[in-house]
Amino acid sequence: MLAGTCKHSDCSKHIKSPYCQSNRIGWIRRCIYKYYSCGYEWSPRKGSVLEKTRIGYGKLLMLVELFELDVSAHRASCELGMAYSTVYGLYQLLREGIYRRVEQESGQFGGEVEVDESYFGGRRRGKRGRRAEGRIPVFGITERDGKVRVEVVPDVKAETLMNEITKKVKRGSIIYTAQYKAYDTLVMHGEYFKHLRIDNGQRFANGRVYINGIEVFGSYAKERLMKYHEASGKYFKYYLKELESRYNHRNDDLYELILTSILLVNSNG
Repeated sequence: MLAGTCKHSDCSKHIKSPYCQSNRIGWIRRCIYKYYSCGYEWSPRKGSVLEKTRIGYGKLLMLVELFELDVSAHRASCELGMAYSTVYGLYQLLREGIYRRVEQESGQFGGEVEVDESYFGGRRRGKRGRRAEGRIPVFGITERDGKVRVEVVPDVKAETLMNEITKKVKRGSIIYTAQYKAYDTLVMHGEYFKHLRIDNGQRFANGRVYINGIEVFGSYAKERLMKYHEASGKYFKYYLKELESRYNHRNDDLYELILTSILLVNSNG
């Protein structure tokens, strides 16, 4: 089969072999194409999180659609006639792809910015509050009427939070926080930021001084994560970034966004 007659949508990007410049390409097995002159094999999935998967493109697209609609892995396995373990593993690859794309997005927040620290998960028994066993510290930043960004952090100490703020917030921005003492160090950065606090124990807002935006995302994320019992440990960051992406693109075409994410080539690969 010649490249010009191949029906695969991605073949047009690989008409010539990077090794011999030949355009004699053909399909040899599932998801794998070959340049006959040099023997070089190529797959549209090469370098992406899907490189080692064997699922056909038809079912893959159906699976992405179910994932976009937030259908559980158990229900999706029934809909697709596939083993639950297979669907669960593919769902995790979709989340890894989303995580990879979000991590490659750059840019700083500016203008009016809300920040807040929070804890996710943790066991119900034993210690409660900020020191509850197994709880995961998360730091969030949102631009007023803009997007949110959340990161898993080692702790919520002043040094850790200030490092996140100085990396992700432009100088000259107005930063709104709660009364948490770790934000006291923002006073020492007065030449860079204007810092305003709200005491949520007394009121939720004082004019434009509030952090309702980042708190809304926190509530949204915690509610969604309650149904994922395995969303902890090494997988938690993938679930968190999935929710960040869903929230930021809630008015966009998530199907196309997810496809772009999973076929994104790993820059380290």
